[in-house]
Amino acid sequence: MHKNTDPIIEVRNLSKRVKNATGELTILEDITLEVTPGSSVAIVGASGSGKSTLLGLLAGLDNATSGSVRLFGKALETLSEDERANLRNGMVGFVFQSFQLMPHLTALENVRLPLELQGGVTSHEATGRARALLDQVGLGARTGHYPKVLSGGEQQRVALARAFVTHPAILFADEPTGSLDAATGHAVIDLMFEMNAAHGATLVLVTHDLELAHRCARIVTLDAGRVAHR
Repeated sequence: MHKNTDPIIEVRNLSKRVKNATGELTILEDITLEVTPGSSVAIVGASGSGKSTLLGLLAGLDNATSGSVRLFGKALETLSEDERANLRNGMVGFVFQSFQLMPHLTALENVRLPLELQGGVTSHEATGRARALLDQVGLGARTGHYPKVLSGGEQQRVALARAFVTHPAILFADEPTGSLDAATGHAVIDLMFEMNAAHGATLVLVTHDLELAHRCARIVTLDAGRVAHR
């Protein structure tokens, strides 16, 4: 069977500028890159180089000032906010530095939530898939716990389970170990790469950790908002 090698993300001449007190600040300038299905890409660079901004643009969470981002072949700049959300729904998973769990939901409810938003899955099936993912990340005994009683490492493992529960085509991870100590961070990263390989997702990872970046097949380095190395 012919493997699809068309880019899953395609970026052309992308720039992002914002107004500030002195006029206009350029965060990203003339970014061009492609990401192929099933690949792993680390975006690295100094603090303030535009890494997280680029990730947000690739995922359609923010709008570029100029240029184009195609996600799953769709030009994001031509879509409304709702259309971009629909495009991501079930196809994109996120892992953030700050975990972004819903504090009023249990671990099980947090993991089940993307399936409920996606629709087309019974409550029984959603619960079963969420439990299976929590078992996979070693939290099968913590399904009824709320985020406030979970450690940082446990919260990030819940976030990983939530990210993978819809079997996404792309996982975007923004400094996933930034809030964790070194040992916990290594354990979470090992788990993330294991799960990503098992699900066959494309991984786009923002990190300042070069050791972590080198676990990806490709590194894109940003320097003052421009791609310094592909």
